[in-house]
Amino acid sequence: MFSRIKIRGIYSTALTRLLLGAGYTIVDPSARIRNRFAMEAREDSCDICVQDRQDLQGVTLSGQPENLCQFLTFLQESLLDAVLLNCEPHQDSETQVRALVEFPGMAKSSLDHLRQQVAPTVKRHHQLRIVNSKALEKTELQLAQSPHKKEELEKHLFFENILWPMEKNGMVKLEHMRPSGTPMRPREGMLLDLSETHFTFRRVFKKGRYDGLDLPIDTGDYGITEITEGQWIVKHAYFKKSGTLIGEYYNINTPVEFYPYGARYLDLEIDVVKRAGEPPFIIDQNKLNLLGQQGNIGPSLERKAMEVAENLIKTLNGH
Repeated sequence: MFSRIKIRGIYSTALTRLLLGAGYTIVDPSARIRNRFAMEAREDSCDICVQDRQDLQGVTLSGQPENLCQFLTFLQESLLDAVLLNCEPHQDSETQVRALVEFPGMAKSSLDHLRQQVAPTVKRHHQLRIVNSKALEKTELQLAQSPHKKEELEKHLFFENILWPMEKNGMVKLEHMRPSGTPMRPREGMLLDLSETHFTFRRVFKKGRYDGLDLPIDTGDYGITEITEGQWIVKHAYFKKSGTLIGEYYNINTPVEFYPYGARYLDLEIDVVKRAGEPPFIIDQNKLNLLGQQGNIGPSLERKAMEVAENLIKTLNGH
């Protein structure tokens, strides 16, 4: 059983708390981590090295294939929606491999709670670390001095760095990520309404075809997309130019995160489709199952996505 992990980056405090609780040994800890956990410097070699991904939306893992596989399993058991994007030979070592892991909305939230056990931490800490690190640090210094102002500080930070830029721009986009880590073509539209937890936007289409609905698109057709923070579903409703409903497409994804440009989530492949006047049905379950078979997602996340789709079918059927 391997146990020596080296961690660097914005997730280091939360991951250190998680790993120490599970019996792992942290080697070569940074000065900040040594201080927070009352640890001594340990410069032993490591079995796994954990570093930030360039976009900060997750981590890069480096190590021997067997060690990496075991560690990925641990992460997916500990953080429900942690997703393996890809795994490839390490450029600097013939025996090591390198894996890219995404930490979507629920994983970040879980890591926030772990960090909170060690240091003053605002809601959406890791998300806001990506958006505006300086503003986050300033707010958490204030939080350390005035813990009773936590809710007020969190609301202000969220409004100033996420909601206000979104509202000011008036246009939003969805960063709809594939499980491979590549984004789909951005879905951009005009913001219709915005609250602390929800927004809707409108897109107008040119002639084409609705893939999921398997119906033609006429020029002037439009779509209304509903986004709710933390939800496993993104709803797209499609209408004729006249306003007649064509159908609804429900994307099943990791819990939605808000960003200044709109929202981000990772597609879990399975979807629910409902043409106007017809019963709803599930599509692409085989693609979800494949994600599980390939190890991109853990068994718990595969079950969760299926459960979300099945419950949605019941709701749409009025049960």
